Amino acid sequence: MRLAAIREKLCTGLFGQKPLSGREPIGRDREAEVRALLARAPFGIAGISDAALPLYDRALTHRSCANGGEYPVAVVDDNERLEFLGNYVLDFIIADHLYGEYDLAPGEMNRRLQVTRNTKLAEIVLSQGLGIDGIIRRRGQALTDSVVADAFEALIGAIYLDRGLETARGVVLAIFEDEIADCDVHRNYRGRLQEYAARKNLGTIEYAYRQTGPGSCPVWAARVTVGGAPLGEGKAPTKQGAAMLAAREALAHLGEE
Repeated sequence: MRLAAIREKLCTGLFGQKPLSGREPIGRDREAEVRALLARAPFGIAGISDAALPLYDRALTHRSCANGGEYPVAVVDDNERLEFLGNYVLDFIIADHLYGEYDLAPGEMNRRLQVTRNTKLAEIVLSQGLGIDGIIRRRGQALTDSVVADAFEALIGAIYLDRGLETARGVVLAIFEDEIADCDVHRNYRGRLQEYAARKNLGTIEYAYRQTGPGSCPVWAARVTVGGAPLGEGKAPTKQGAAMLAAREALAHLGEE
């Protein structure tokens, strides 16, 4: 079944039914934190409808919160089904990107696809400060790598269902562009600049950042200096992307690109 057909079927089920009685409503504080998370970079998703909001809340709810044994019973949907969908959407987007942008053998594509394994996903969520870990609803459950990774995948699934494949693709590639570039020695401009500067004893590399544009759709500008000399600038939707472009310009300035 094609992704579009799956999305249509799931959306009908998710948004085409009336909410069940007894289902725990989303409080105002919870609504505000979910909206705030999605409005910031790299998600940039604003104007979420009231009908779609429970979908995002569900993506950030661990199964430990579902039917927690309290009386009266408050039904809380967990993120397991969305995580299943998001896992395949995430893998598809990255596999499609690798196929279209890199000339790789199947075995090498599969190796690079390992960037989506659970421990790596949790590391990316935490190292990039995506904020997902801070608003996962759970009850008596430690915040493990698996819990964080599952919520991330569920959120990708929710974005896909609500906004479509192209929006999901933009979010995924904005988050993973450094990880994907690191898999390619030629395109890892920051790494190459670091190695070149060390080999030539050019001094310390420093990046300065500046953000412009609205919070829901930011543009980052990066400037790189090597040994105190400004050598490159770049602009992109994320800090990582801007730094990569600045490093690329610096390499060109140094005759290495």
